[in-house]
Amino acid sequence: MELLGLSVQSNVLVYGLLAIALLLPFVVWLIFRQRFRARLQWAQYNVLSYVLTDTLEAAVLVDARGGVDFVNPAAEKILKYKLRSARGKHFSELFTLVDPVTLEPMSWFNAMRDEVRPQSGRALLNATGINALQVSYTVRPFVYTDTQQPLHLLLLRDQTELHAMQLRLDHLEMHDQQTMLLNSKSFESRLKVAIDQARQHGIKHVFCLVSMDQFKFVNDTLGHSAGDVLIERISRILKEEVDVRRDVLARLGGDEFGILFQESEPAVAARATEQIRQRLESYEFEWNKSRHRVTASIAFVPLYKTLGTPNRVLSVADAACRVAKDKGGNRIHIYKPNDQEILKHRGNMVWLGRLKKAFEAGNFRLVAQPIHLLESQAFKRPFTHYEVLIRLYDENNQPISPDEFIPAAEYYSMMPRLDRWVIRHLLQALQEITQRVPRPVFAINLSGQSLDEPDFLPFVLEEIRQAGISPAMLCFEITERVAIHNVELAQTFIETLKGLGCSFSLDDFGTGVSSFGYLKTLAVDYLKIDGSFIKDIATDGVAEAMVRSVNQVGHLMGIQVIAEYVENEEIIGILRDIGVDYGQGYGISKPLPLAEVIQRHTL
Repeated sequence: MELLGLSVQSNVLVYGLLAIALLLPFVVWLIFRQRFRARLQWAQYNVLSYVLTDTLEAAVLVDARGGVDFVNPAAEKILKYKLRSARGKHFSELFTLVDPVTLEPMSWFNAMRDEVRPQSGRALLNATGINALQVSYTVRPFVYTDTQQPLHLLLLRDQTELHAMQLRLDHLEMHDQQTMLLNSKSFESRLKVAIDQARQHGIKHVFCLVSMDQFKFVNDTLGHSAGDVLIERISRILKEEVDVRRDVLARLGGDEFGILFQESEPAVAARATEQIRQRLESYEFEWNKSRHRVTASIAFVPLYKTLGTPNRVLSVADAACRVAKDKGGNRIHIYKPNDQEILKHRGNMVWLGRLKKAFEAGNFRLVAQPIHLLESQAFKRPFTHYEVLIRLYDENNQPISPDEFIPAAEYYSMMPRLDRWVIRHLLQALQEITQRVPRPVFAINLSGQSLDEPDFLPFVLEEIRQAGISPAMLCFEITERVAIHNVELAQTFIETLKGLGCSFSLDDFGTGVSSFGYLKTLAVDYLKIDGSFIKDIATDGVAEAMVRSVNQVGHLMGIQVIAEYVENEEIIGILRDIGVDYGQGYGISKPLPLAEVIQRHTL
């Protein structure tokens, strides 16, 4: 029995040793495997640390529970935590990311738990000593080899400088750089909000368009530097006159400013607007030791529910401003629905668009109406003197009366453009003329707007030089009203071109109150008696007396006299009896195509 017991014990021992022998390699393998994993993770950690150490972004590695596993030097600098102090803490103890729009804390960590793709965006960073730092962030999942627990790598980049630059760019985009007021784009967005409030809730707002009356004069006579300074000073005055806490002030372009009186009764806004007008009227602009008075034309537009879009409001205001300027400026024109003066202006606006299209499409043409000697023998000779007229043709090639589009061109200061077009195209056509005796003469009408432009006379001189034609073929017609408006300017213009050999005609003579007084100051070659006297000369004794008087004075001064509106033989006979030199009208000839007239004088 004893031997049997010893045998059993020996077997157990043997089996135990055998089991240990079999398990020992596995245990050793497990131990080495754990050490290998630890070493591998440590190696990966070291590589990750090495890579993130030099990156510009602040890097924070967070484990599955939100504990901080690693922060790089950039993160240490922003969060004010060293790695040894940060490791093991929950990330919320170090920092918070805040939504820049709602200003609520962002749940970026929870949102990434089920995500496998990187997430990015913008946020405000709150940390020790930091409040609402502008940052951009990227969160990406990160897993060590042979582990199942994901980590999250959060990269933060300081965007403070970029955000400040963006704010500066936004400011530049929204403001006029000369005055630092809102620009037209920004103002229109504010105006749209006000219009919506008026339409939906009945809130009362008033829009005023302020347009300087003397800005063009200052710019043209004193220079653009003076014009810039004037605009800056006017903007300061307007800033002082509006309530910046409530009202909106903007520079809409050039010499125009917009004021939006918000939540204001029209009567209250009207008083404020009148105060602005008076303030500008009393202001004297000083430049180079000289003083210049400035005034403004102001459109006053209550924002009615039916006014519609900002473009509609601005259009109405522009029309009201034009009405104020037409009445002499330095006044306020209050817009009212169905305002007849505004409606007239809007009719002109239609023509403004048509005129612009006409220039682009080349729908203008030139015609020439003969101005012919009335003396019986000379009357039989061929035409050699003409007035050049501009015609506009519609899409059906039908002529449009100048009485329709010329007023609109004058209203919108487009006459200089028309006059330049006429001069350029006429002078190009005159290059084909070869007839020298008698040399034909072509009269060109000039508007007061053209004469007021400092660069118009140099333009005429340059066009004559380039065309290479004889200046003696050119006669410039200036109306009596224009000449009287600025006698010195008219004198300079006349004397300069007469020095080249051009001639001059004073048009519409007899309609001014001081016709004869001004006549002796202007060295003109022809007087054109206004057609209102000629058309009634056969039945109106006063008209005949006026024609005789003008003819007599003109001849005493050595000036030849032209009668307009010569429509029939009876009028021609009366004018011959009086001794008028020339006649012009359908009784002599209708206007002829310029090309046909040029052909008559090409040998």
